[in-house]
Amino acid sequence: MPQPLSRYLLPSLALSIAILACSQRQLEYTHVQDHDGAVTIPLKGLNDGDVHFFTYQYNGTNINFFVRMDGKGNLHAHFDACFTCYSKKKGYAVEGTQIICRDCKTKFLLKDEKWVNQGGCVPIDLTSEIIRDTMVIQKEKIVKGERFFK
Repeated sequence: MPQPLSRYLLPSLALSIAILACSQRQLEYTHVQDHDGAVTIPLKGLNDGDVHFFTYQYNGTNINFFVRMDGKGNLHAHFDACFTCYSKKKGYAVEGTQIICRDCKTKFLLKDEKWVNQGGCVPIDLTSEIIRDTMVIQKEKIVKGERFFK
């Protein structure tokens, strides 16, 4: 007696859904946009000592970056990627007073002014400047990081 077609289709469909669910998806954070060629973020939201993650969309790609405050109160912007682990598209996560690579598990103290490359893993600096009460990041600087998120 022939088996119903659904007996064969349902397992294949379930397997396809499982594969798609486990595939690498781009992380998304608070979306920012550029105005007149620059992304501006009010310092009021950054001066709280937390790490703040952002997503800038460019050509259909989420370019992720974060802003942190070091132990001296200076703000730093970094791409949510490093030259070694970027292809995994996992980025970094905050664990207490450290930021950790989600792929290789390398840790960096948030209070440190500069981070030293540890075996190739270190968040990639993103050039920014403080103008009055705002962090300003030029769009051209952000889109240079697109290759880390494709």
